[in-house]
Amino acid sequence: MEATADQVERAVVEFYRDPVTKSGLNTWLMQAQHSRHSWTFAWPLLDPRKPEEVQFFAGNTVYMKVSRYWHEVPKEEYEPLKIKILNLIAQYNNSKVILNRLIKSLGAYVIHTIHLDWTSAIPDIIAMFDPGTVSGLEPTTALSLLFSILTVIPEELESMQEAMSISGKDKQIITGAIKNSSQSVLNLISQVMQTGQVSNVVKEVVLKTLNAWLKLSLPLSDTRDLLVALIPYSNYALLCEPVMDAIRTAVTDVETYSIPNTVMEFVTQILGLTPVLEEAQHANDENTASLVYSLFTSVVECHSRMLLQSALQPEHQASVVQVVALLLQCAATPGQYPTDETISNIPFAVWFTIQDDIMTFEGEQQAELLTLFQPVYLQLVDTFIQKSLLPPDAALTSEEREMFRCYRQDICDTYMYAYYVLRGDMLSHLEVHLKDAVVKMQRDPGDWRYLEAVLHAYSSVAETVAETDNFYVPRFIQSIPQIPFSDNIQLISVALTTLGAYADWLNYHQDHMHHVIPLMVEGLVNASLVGAASQALRDLTLECPLTISPFSQPILTSCQRALEHSRLESAETERIMTIISRVLSVGKDQPTIMTYLNATLTPYISRLSHLKDLMGSGLSREQHSELVSLLKLLSCLARHLNLNNSSLEDEDEDDGTTRRHSQVPSGEPQPLLVVLQQLMPLLSDIALKATTHADITEALCKLLKNSIGTLVDDCVAILPAILEIIPQMYEASLNPIILDLVKQLVILFGREGSQEANMGVLLRLVTSTTLNRASKDLWNHTDSVHGCLALLTATLKKTPHLLTTNPTHLAPLFHLGVEALKLPEEGTVRSAGHFLASFVNVSRDPAGGSLQPIVAHNSDALVKTLMYCICNSPRHSLSSFSDVLCALCKMYGDDLARTFKSVQSDDTFLSPRVTAQNKEDFAKKVLRNRGNKRRILEAVTDLALIGRGLAGTDYGAQTRGFH
Repeated sequence: MEATADQVERAVVEFYRDPVTKSGLNTWLMQAQHSRHSWTFAWPLLDPRKPEEVQFFAGNTVYMKVSRYWHEVPKEEYEPLKIKILNLIAQYNNSKVILNRLIKSLGAYVIHTIHLDWTSAIPDIIAMFDPGTVSGLEPTTALSLLFSILTVIPEELESMQEAMSISGKDKQIITGAIKNSSQSVLNLISQVMQTGQVSNVVKEVVLKTLNAWLKLSLPLSDTRDLLVALIPYSNYALLCEPVMDAIRTAVTDVETYSIPNTVMEFVTQILGLTPVLEEAQHANDENTASLVYSLFTSVVECHSRMLLQSALQPEHQASVVQVVALLLQCAATPGQYPTDETISNIPFAVWFTIQDDIMTFEGEQQAELLTLFQPVYLQLVDTFIQKSLLPPDAALTSEEREMFRCYRQDICDTYMYAYYVLRGDMLSHLEVHLKDAVVKMQRDPGDWRYLEAVLHAYSSVAETVAETDNFYVPRFIQSIPQIPFSDNIQLISVALTTLGAYADWLNYHQDHMHHVIPLMVEGLVNASLVGAASQALRDLTLECPLTISPFSQPILTSCQRALEHSRLESAETERIMTIISRVLSVGKDQPTIMTYLNATLTPYISRLSHLKDLMGSGLSREQHSELVSLLKLLSCLARHLNLNNSSLEDEDEDDGTTRRHSQVPSGEPQPLLVVLQQLMPLLSDIALKATTHADITEALCKLLKNSIGTLVDDCVAILPAILEIIPQMYEASLNPIILDLVKQLVILFGREGSQEANMGVLLRLVTSTTLNRASKDLWNHTDSVHGCLALLTATLKKTPHLLTTNPTHLAPLFHLGVEALKLPEEGTVRSAGHFLASFVNVSRDPAGGSLQPIVAHNSDALVKTLMYCICNSPRHSLSSFSDVLCALCKMYGDDLARTFKSVQSDDTFLSPRVTAQNKEDFAKKVLRNRGNKRRILEAVTDLALIGRGLAGTDYGAQTRGFH
């Protein structure tokens, strides 16, 4: 498009006056920027007399053209273009915003020319802006401009590569050309930093230049002396951060992994920052302290194993210990986090890294490192018990409380890392703290936070503690009932939670169960403790289903009292129902179970029936929530009330799946079945009245899924009612969770002679509903399409005859899968890929004869859709496309070859980036590697990169490597 300078100027001014209503102008201006004519109109608009927004647009245009459209510049115009940019930089030295675009333009110019055309670019620029010789500029201005330009050059190299203006191969060549001048830049930086007449403002720019050049992976041996010389400048507030950034960039560069001795020597040298840290602490300068601590944290995270190896060498051990001591000092920063201090969280990740790397050593080396670092981790435990003390209730704002909660969680994780290093020593150490905390609370019942912090530590290592520990954990468990809690509800809650965390250990040490059950049972009947008690007892019943049996009566009695007399949250009620169900499932006869269930469930079922009656006139928000909660409560019962915990399993010889047969010792029906037979009419009414309420439908489906999962074959007694409501619910709501329920039934009963026909009917009803409703508007029904395709995939794998014997919907379903490949959601595309691959594979089986004509008839459309999606869909979908191609290649290789030939001859198919040769190469790779999933995925990835214009870039190489 043609555009004159006057037209562009008017458009810019008008757009900035009203950018919202003039969005069309923005599109026109962007097109003008990208056109070849922008080389003409940009220069006259870079005039200080023009409006500032016009000058900025022009400067941005110059930068975009130089960086991205270099191929439009004739070689004879290189020198005039350079002169224009340099003159404008001098002209705009006082206009920071526009100057920035011009400096970036010069940086892009250097990137394009330094390898072949302006090989002396760096020394020439240094000479041009030499404060001692430059004319027309103040020395300070010239120096600032010089280092701004030197900063931009390596930065521009990175940004231009990210914008795909240069390839990865060219980047390597250009980087080498720039690095050839690195020594002169480093010498200049050293000279300026040592000059007293240069202000710290300018020195800050100089240090940013150094950091930018260090990102080119300059050898540490070349930069180490300069970096060490910069350490004293970290005493200046303005310079501390850029000094730390430069040192961090140098010491954590990937190239340093190959020079461990040099790195270790450098780490020893930067310990010279210790006085800076001490002075910052003395002055309460948290910013400087955080910068120094962050630097050493980065060093340890990057070079942990090297530091550990050095710690085994006498000449370096002291330095390594000093580095770790600094981070321990950081963790122990005095004061309350996050009100008094915000730096003690900096080294959290280090403690995992050190522990993890210690464990990679073996034998004597590991033993020596453990001996060296165990005192560190013991001190860390002491530190974190102190730092995790809860503050007074009103001491923190809501935001600060959330920060402290996350901080405590990080401490919790670190305790686990400490345990791996300390093992029994940590438990011994915690035991000392526990005794001290109890004594302290005995003296002053109000001083309970120390004890709470110790219990928090015990809770943190509960899952890590070895099941075989027969010394420290028993002593801890036995000590809990002896603690004088003084009716401190918060502290008792923590104790209950801690005991619940040791449920797995208690399962292997049932002789200690009597120490914990009384406290939990008492907590259930205390309205203030029922939350923690129900959670702890729930964990215990889940982990210890058999060992809990001797305590069933007091547990059931307390649960009943809690349900009758406490006003419980829905989550608390669900946990108590889980406890009841687990306890009733072991060692109880059916009459006893039914007597208890009748007493427990009758009030809830009555309330559920009442809410059902109110649904016709509409439920209030509270009533609606109550109905959902009641269904969730029954779902807990359905999941956990199972007298068949030791089910018999018969292997199905045809597909290797297992079938469970409910075996109640008395021969009587499962109590859950008895309950459900009474409930099904009520549940059916709710299902039909709640078709527009997704949360009720989902809660009801979860209840039915849990029931079927528990009862397995025994659910045949309630199957007619379930089969009646499923199609009606799905027709009304298209809720994909209903399809999960269908999938469970189809897999369970699809080969059951008496139910096979019913499963076929159910499958046809839900798939035809999906086709009729969702296929007309896939984008607004992706969840339903995802669920339907997942159902069909499971059917093809487990019970394919349900589809193949009723072929009416097969072609539309195959088409649905093909169209679903075009959807943006990863899960839906993956589901479509699995379905189509399964469809293709089964079509060649003897039982899948009705599928074969469908695949053959639609193979052209499928392959074209796959190739289109490969070139236009997100990267995460490529493996799904590859799976379908693998199946086609394996089962329909000849047909696929013919389809590829027709695609190659169609010049209008796919974007112009994908040539006929690209299509041919893709076809050859796929056909040549049939059966090799990895190679076909590589071919798919290569085509995707070509289609996106990313082939040959670093990003493309990383993408290909990702797969």
